[in-house]
Amino acid sequence: MTTYTYPGPDFPGPPSVELTAEDGWQPSHGLGPAMTMERSDDGGAKLEVVVTRLRDWETLDEAAMKIAGALEKLPGYRELVRDADPVSGFDGFRLEAQVRNPAGGGAFLQLIRYALVQQRAGVRDLVQLMGSCTAAQATLVAPEIRAMQDSVVLLAAD
Repeated sequence: MTTYTYPGPDFPGPPSVELTAEDGWQPSHGLGPAMTMERSDDGGAKLEVVVTRLRDWETLDEAAMKIAGALEKLPGYRELVRDADPVSGFDGFRLEAQVRNPAGGGAFLQLIRYALVQQRAGVRDLVQLMGSCTAAQATLVAPEIRAMQDSVVLLAAD
């Protein structure tokens, strides 16, 4: 009989994620994302960090196409940026798009960065940096979200 542990040699823990936020952003805790940063002016702007373990056959391109496909179905979809863009030295992807709130209301901006973190034992984690703000906030807030995404430092588990 063999005993396995998590985290352990066969099942490494998730990568560590470090980011720097401008004044006016604060942590928000809850169920779901590993990290959530919200702008304290209560305008709804946020950055969520989600870490997902990928299956052996899943690729960064497939993950990127899934999020792009989901956004393209939203009303008023207008793509602003889509390209390969490394995150903290790991292969990455960037997508920025404007969409309308499907539940009613105005337009909002989605600022998305993905990174594929190669772990030991062939394990791969997808780190998703999901930023959003209203279109009205975009001039002021989008650069702050991009700066947080650019500041991210990812480290594979020990």
